[in-house]
Amino acid sequence: MIKYFLPLSLVLFTLFGSINCSYAQTKEEREFLKSLQNEKEINVILDMSQVIIHGKTEADFVYIEDVSSDEDWSSLWINKYRPSLFRDLLGELNSSMFDYGYTVRFGNFQQAKYQIRLLVLSISEKGDTHIKVYYERAEEKQIIYSIVVYGHGGIFGSKVNLMGDGFKRAGVDLAKQTKRVFEWGR
Repeated sequence: MIKYFLPLSLVLFTLFGSINCSYAQTKEEREFLKSLQNEKEINVILDMSQVIIHGKTEADFVYIEDVSSDEDWSSLWINKYRPSLFRDLLGELNSSMFDYGYTVRFGNFQQAKYQIRLLVLSISEKGDTHIKVYYERAEEKQIIYSIVVYGHGGIFGSKVNLMGDGFKRAGVDLAKQTKRVFEWGR
């Protein structure tokens, strides 16, 4: 029994030790993350360069919707639908952060010293959204911290409405996790 316990405990320690080390931060990094709450504005960038929508790349998804619709879906996607998803997320993020007692504003503030880059990874047919979030120094594009947020889509409605539900809920999740970053520095 002991001959199995030692190798197993060594493997588990190595596995979990390396996981914890990848998230380890110095006290200075944690204090810096906490100080972000004192900023007036933080720029937010939506990056859909790697997104998979309904199992397809963004370009393929838009093309299929365009050829199967009477409307100019590609123009609608770029000028109306994608910006509305971003506004949905920002609206929930700002509203929730205000409810938590923070006055920092999130949005299109290109002059801000810090930014949050939202790398959208996937959007399911129900609108479930999976986003990798990077807190960065704006000028250097240096990643300070990263998290993952999820937003559950809807049940009824058009494709864009279901996506909007997912983005709104992702905004709420981002606010919860940003609150944690502001309070604990992680």
